[in-house]
Amino acid sequence: MRIFYLLALVIVPFIACERNSGPVAIDFVDGDGFNLDYFDTIEIISTTERFDSLVTLNPTFLMVGNYNDPVFGTSSSNFITELVLGSVSPDFGDSNVVVDSAFISLPFAGWYGDTAADFGITISHLNEGIDGDDLYYATSQFSSSTVLCDTILKPNPNQLTIRTGMAGPNQVMFLKINKTFLQSNIIDASKHDSLNFASNESFSDYFKGIKVTGHADNKAIYQFSPNESDFRIRIYFSNDSLRNDTIGPGYNYFDLLSWRGVNNSFGVNSVNIFDFDKTNSTFSFDNQDTLNGEITTYIQAMGGAVTSVNLKNINYLKDSNYFVNHAELKIPIREGSSLEYFPPTKINAFMVSGNDRILMQEYLDFSTGGNLNIESVLRDHSYTLEITKFVQQILNGSDSTEGRILLVPNGMSSTVSRAVLNGNLDPLEPMSLKLYLSKQE
Repeated sequence: MRIFYLLALVIVPFIACERNSGPVAIDFVDGDGFNLDYFDTIEIISTTERFDSLVTLNPTFLMVGNYNDPVFGTSSSNFITELVLGSVSPDFGDSNVVVDSAFISLPFAGWYGDTAADFGITISHLNEGIDGDDLYYATSQFSSSTVLCDTILKPNPNQLTIRTGMAGPNQVMFLKINKTFLQSNIIDASKHDSLNFASNESFSDYFKGIKVTGHADNKAIYQFSPNESDFRIRIYFSNDSLRNDTIGPGYNYFDLLSWRGVNNSFGVNSVNIFDFDKTNSTFSFDNQDTLNGEITTYIQAMGGAVTSVNLKNINYLKDSNYFVNHAELKIPIREGSSLEYFPPTKINAFMVSGNDRILMQEYLDFSTGGNLNIESVLRDHSYTLEITKFVQQILNGSDSTEGRILLVPNGMSSTVSRAVLNGNLDPLEPMSLKLYLSKQE
């Protein structure tokens, strides 16, 4: 006669919601053929650590600015982007071509912080370009020289703006650009070095791109969408023919595009660059209890922080002939903190193998991350994450990773989301893992 025993274990670790990719799902646990044996608790260890080597090449949103809060410290962002020609081999006219004015428009995609505060921004010309075949990280450095714009403004991100040539009213940051630089490096150069303007590939090698940086005393971070066609520098120019035309407006304009177009058909590359000062934050990466875990852990986009959940204490179940029917992690958000911070709408789980961070196989098969669960305004915000296959691989010894998972905000390279989590030592609602096992005897 066959007897099956079911073991349910509670542990402390993660977030995110995904479908079971194992051959036996949770639906079968309480079904016919399984008898509930017992429920046990296994210690897990949750801590907070840095997330190194965050790739930020061609993020969904470009970000600039900084903010400071008492929990996460100071965070800052700037970005670089290439520019391409609105049309190759431009013809600005033959006689007395003059740049009358130039502007850059940056379409808003989101913001975090005090949008009523003054915002300082600097735009400069890059000394080095972006190689789309290379990887660029949040800590990559790019040098720039000539300043094209340095100003302080009220961003008014909710205000619709319309300018000549825009598709329609849009929420954009509109900034005046150094026309003398564009006169020399675009108008005049197109005649003297026409080969640099014969293709966008040649132009990118020549012009390099721009660096956009926020001032140190800013109180907000703004997101901009490189997928909107209004992301561009517009150069207004005139020549003798245009000025003598009594019917037309007397000027024309030419665009340098920084938007990626359909399927990035323009080949524009961009990179976000992030920096953090944790001096005044409430947690320290260098003071984590890796033996017992923490009461509270943290996750922060931009590579600011991730939560590590160590499952090494399940090793005693190895070679026990248990089969993992279902393994589900629940990660509560600290009560009330969701009102102060913008928690990630999803999180991802990464396995750790030396310096490698490997997206969990369940995500590769099905979902890109676990959903944020909201049951009330002030409390019961949490993430759930199924890790059935991962736990099974640990128990049967087929997994070469370290037996721990990193909880990482989804869209980490282009959002400012962050959350305070209950750690494994939280006295009221700790992180927990329900582990359902069956065994044949």
